[in-house]
Amino acid sequence: MMDTQKRGLPVFTVLICLVCLFVYWQQYSVDKRHNDAVAEFCSEPIDANTQAIHQRIANAFPGVGCRVIYDTLRRAASAPEQLRVIVENIEPLRLFADLGDDRAYMFSRIADRYQRYQIRVPAALTSELAYDPADPNLWRMVTATFSHGDAMHLLGNLLFFFVFAASVELIVGNFVFAAFIAVATVVTSLGYSYAMLGVPEALPTVGLSGVVMAAVAALGVLVPRAQIRCFFWFLVIVRVFRLPAWLLALWYVGWDLFDMNRFGAVSYINYSAHVSGAVLGLLFGLVCLLAIRPSIERATEEYSSSDDLPLTTLVNR
Repeated sequence: MMDTQKRGLPVFTVLICLVCLFVYWQQYSVDKRHNDAVAEFCSEPIDANTQAIHQRIANAFPGVGCRVIYDTLRRAASAPEQLRVIVENIEPLRLFADLGDDRAYMFSRIADRYQRYQIRVPAALTSELAYDPADPNLWRMVTATFSHGDAMHLLGNLLFFFVFAASVELIVGNFVFAAFIAVATVVTSLGYSYAMLGVPEALPTVGLSGVVMAAVAALGVLVPRAQIRCFFWFLVIVRVFRLPAWLLALWYVGWDLFDMNRFGAVSYINYSAHVSGAVLGLLFGLVCLLAIRPSIERATEEYSSSDDLPLTTLVNR
């Protein structure tokens, strides 16, 4: 929600928000069918030998049950190769005198079960849209940016994106803004890939947050003195205070740098995308100031000449 005298429609900001909402609706629908099918598949009775193999996998890889076994095989670049790795690292059944025959039998039992899994269980859409840092695929960069992990992830990102990105779009213009978002999508994805080099357990990622941070930093450079109305709450305590855009941007970037240093690669939050997005937003803002300063000054005249608060946002991180 924005409190500003500025006129115009942030076309691409609104469009991106609508696309994110549509994609999440598709994710929710498809992933629910996936989860229901997985629950049914994993709860059905199986023969004693296959059950014993599942148990040995769980013993060798703690926390890995039926769902994880078959989801892992589906996500693998080569399911047979991934299955061979699993079988080689679990305790044999010792049904055969020759260990090779024993492992071949375990491989065939799980391979047969996996074939039934592929037929009966539809793929989860979120995993199909996510960006794998080990595979810098351009299409996945786009699909991952517009996808989200859950409803709170989606709503939090869209709130901050609309507040900051709409202002940036109105200042620099629709088409410059669209180009900025396209570049931010690629840069934040590559930033994650670079940060995860040599990290074999790096997780696929989804979410708009890297692009959001790019918009936050860009606004902090373009209109550093714009006063942001922030709401703070703790239990029943509610306060309203104002912060300049540059300080709020510095706060969020600094927080991400601190958390990235504290957690490193072991985190479910993509701090490297946040930070790379902020760097891009900073550079974008500086380039705009150098290239189209007169246009920016005209576009932001209200921000510097009025005591009205140009933006409203929530500090609830």
